Amino acid sequence: MTASPLHAHGLTAPGRPCATHHWSRRAGLFAWQLMLGSALVTAVCAGPAGGTDNIGGPSASAAGQAGAVPLDGPGLVKRLQNSVRLRSYSGTYVVTASGSMSSARIVHTWDGRRQVERVESLDGQKRRVFRYNDAVHVLWPGSRHASIEPRGALHGFPTSVANDAAASLDMYEVLPGADDRIAGYDAQTVTLRPRDNARFTQRWWLERQTGLLLRADIVNERGEVLESAAFSELQLGTRVPAQALLAEMNQLDGYRVSRSRIVNTDLDREGWVLESPVAGFRPVQCVQRLASDSSGRGAAASAAAAAVSRAVDIAPAATGLLQAIYSDGLTHVSIFIESYRPAAHVPEPVIAMGATHAIARRRGDWWITVVGDVPPATLRQFAQVLERRKPASQ
Repeated sequence: MTASPLHAHGLTAPGRPCATHHWSRRAGLFAWQLMLGSALVTAVCAGPAGGTDNIGGPSASAAGQAGAVPLDGPGLVKRLQNSVRLRSYSGTYVVTASGSMSSARIVHTWDGRRQVERVESLDGQKRRVFRYNDAVHVLWPGSRHASIEPRGALHGFPTSVANDAAASLDMYEVLPGADDRIAGYDAQTVTLRPRDNARFTQRWWLERQTGLLLRADIVNERGEVLESAAFSELQLGTRVPAQALLAEMNQLDGYRVSRSRIVNTDLDREGWVLESPVAGFRPVQCVQRLASDSSGRGAAASAAAAAVSRAVDIAPAATGLLQAIYSDGLTHVSIFIESYRPAAHVPEPVIAMGATHAIARRRGDWWITVVGDVPPATLRQFAQVLERRKPASQ
């Protein structure tokens, strides 16, 4: 997708510090933090490979009935996830935040048993992000570098909800809005208004027949749009053969390939604990990232860039970087923990790019980075309740 919002720490390319703001989100996705994950796997009728989906036929029924948008959290989540994953589409989407704009071209194919996706940045350095089920390949043709790592808990545009069939959006009030039109398609608007001040309001424009997310705005408490992602052009149903995308994804001759090793763990096992929960957020994943980081900056730089941005602009992961991900069903907060290095870790105020904020601070021998599409006060709350404990394995 686009580049990472952590412009102070991010990388425009592996090993190269960024000179201007660098934010991506989940231009790999509408996909940011519209940020990317696994779909609800349900049966669906699909047309012949290389053909078109019947938008009004069985495929549309499986992915979400035409008509009014469900106003219950689980119903809305299911419709949105199915419309994105169990459907073929292609288009161009544009993400704007903090005065910056980035665009990307997305091709998503579902052939009834597998989903393959290619997202290509249209601005700045050329970058292609491929997703095949749970695998992610990021290719930088200019530098001939490729990064491969498994797809994690974070999601991206146009998914925009957690990879959890049980996500209920209890912390949001679902409010229907007026009809509208986006990229030539009739849309139903929906506002997800938070029940507290720990998260932002989101506004969605859903394609009326399929439920596909056409536009998503993140709005602060003053009604100001912090970030907006929208299709400027979209074709529903036209399918690129999955095999053609897979062949392009795996064409790595001449590329220097970095493979991130991600080991599932939990905070308690690693000697950390949240002394009290942050309202509405629950743990969804905790991993150790074990690949090397060639940037020379803080270890959280590469990983946080990919994780927070709801996009999958993945630079080589860091050695010994612990990442814990929390979700309220709609947005994510990531906590990154690494050994403190004076030369690499410099205290800074809150970093912001659009709706994405990040804070970093020293905690004894450790460096803590907390990032997410939430108000800074929520990030500070996570940092305050994080405490060091004796690892459970000892």
